[in-house]
Amino acid sequence: MNALTVKSVEALKRRLAAKGLEEATGKMLASEAETIRAGAARAALGRLGETLETIEESNGDRLSFAIGTPHRAGRFLEFGTRQMRARPFLWPVFRARLPRIKQDLTNTLRASLVKQ
Repeated sequence: MNALTVKSVEALKRRLAAKGLEEATGKMLASEAETIRAGAARAALGRLGETLETIEESNGDRLSFAIGTPHRAGRFLEFGTRQMRARPFLWPVFRARLPRIKQDLTNTLRASLVKQ
């Protein structure tokens, strides 16, 4: 049995970085973000899907990806207006992928920890 003793968050970060987990999780999350973008592009109305893009918005030690469109119609279709019901194309794809993302993240972390 392997035991992991960590006395601070900084120590945990150093141990995870030493095992290459930041790189492995970054690649996995980037791949998932692109999968969500592609699914939302297929679900979007008209040619709106062609304008969807994935942007890495990481800052400091926080890994983050954004998926969206610069086209102003995207916001109105996703959330609706007073005069038009919402026709979401991004949020349903994200919700459908979320269990898979959690499982893939768990598998990535587990494989990286066992590998070392």
